[in-house]
Amino acid sequence: MSKKSTVSLFCGKKAKVAVSVLLLLFVSIGAFAQSLVESSLINSGFENVRHITAEGKEIVFLESRAFTTNERLLNAAMKSIEEVSDQFTAKNVEIILMEERIPKFRMFASLETPGATGHLNWKSDFNVKDSYDKLNLEGNLENKDTRFYNSSFGKIDILFYPIFRFKNSVLNRMYLVQFNVNPTIEMSLWRGASITAQVIFPLVNDYSTEEGKIRPGYLTFSQQFRLPFNIFAKATVGNFSMFRAGGDLKLFRPIGKRLGVYGQLSYTAYSVPLFNDWYYNDFDKLTWKIGANYFVKPWNLMFNFNVAKYLGNDVSVRGEITRHFKNASVGFYVQTMAIEEFPVNGGFFFAIALPPYKQFRNKFVRVSTGNYFPFEYIARPYADYGRYFTTSPDENSSDNFFTKMRLNQIILNSTNN
Repeated sequence: MSKKSTVSLFCGKKAKVAVSVLLLLFVSIGAFAQSLVESSLINSGFENVRHITAEGKEIVFLESRAFTTNERLLNAAMKSIEEVSDQFTAKNVEIILMEERIPKFRMFASLETPGATGHLNWKSDFNVKDSYDKLNLEGNLENKDTRFYNSSFGKIDILFYPIFRFKNSVLNRMYLVQFNVNPTIEMSLWRGASITAQVIFPLVNDYSTEEGKIRPGYLTFSQQFRLPFNIFAKATVGNFSMFRAGGDLKLFRPIGKRLGVYGQLSYTAYSVPLFNDWYYNDFDKLTWKIGANYFVKPWNLMFNFNVAKYLGNDVSVRGEITRHFKNASVGFYVQTMAIEEFPVNGGFFFAIALPPYKQFRNKFVRVSTGNYFPFEYIARPYADYGRYFTTSPDENSSDNFFTKMRLNQIILNSTNN
């Protein structure tokens, strides 16, 4: 064989190898490429997006923190799916709403029988297991990918939470006032996990000397789970509100379409972190809470009832009624007190959604206000009796781990009616 023939043969082999590599690359890209449905949802502001077709259903997984209120999130999800419905081949569609990639809430509709308004007739429940199992099965067939597109992993939110408090505890002044602006960094980690780091900036402070200093606020790590029997759980460790630090576990289980039961167990110590020192003591508080919530559909009312052991080592009963509006929630509560002179107490609370109401994350960082400005009127003679700390800056009486997914069902039923 001549030298020229050898070179030609060698070049031909290299060309075949190069072509094979390119084909494998294109096949891989094609296997992992976003569909038109997924690309459209990502452009609409959704994260952790995935679309599969299984057993005659179009199943779409998604979540988003781009929308301040639950109502805006639900409306955006339904509108986005209806806009891309011409890409579907199955007769039914499901939307699985997630939080930190944990499936929590299902909306479903028939593509063949739209409602009277021309839009799909959406229904909802918490039965997310079958659809999530189908996604896992889809990933095991033919080595298909199970990733979520536009993943929230490693992405950062820089949020500003305004806090206003006042109390009447001295004779020479009507009220003592406190107003803080608390910048907070929240980062999404692996599935179900997130971390929060906050700095408290007091702008006006008539409270204690410690509360007038710039200091750390919430410093937490949280992990969410979905347990058997449709139980949702959230474990949090770190520094909380009310000068408490330690561990906290929350559990919530929906029962039917209107009722939910929940529990909370916490073990904490006194904690006052300052930048030059940290004042703390041994773990000394075991607190707990057991309750249920129920909503009445026509008026967007949620009733809440619980029994709890509070920070004053007192066991009290509390009942709440909350009315949810488009951009706000307003509620009233009545609570027993383990104090002979004050056996019953009551008050009100509200949460107002803060603008901007829609803000997509730009690459890996988003700067915005917190979702809500919360306030609770407290009239009691003792600081710890009848009071429980919060484990997250976005947690309040109107919108919390026990009510968040339940609120979705209230809003969806209200929208369809």
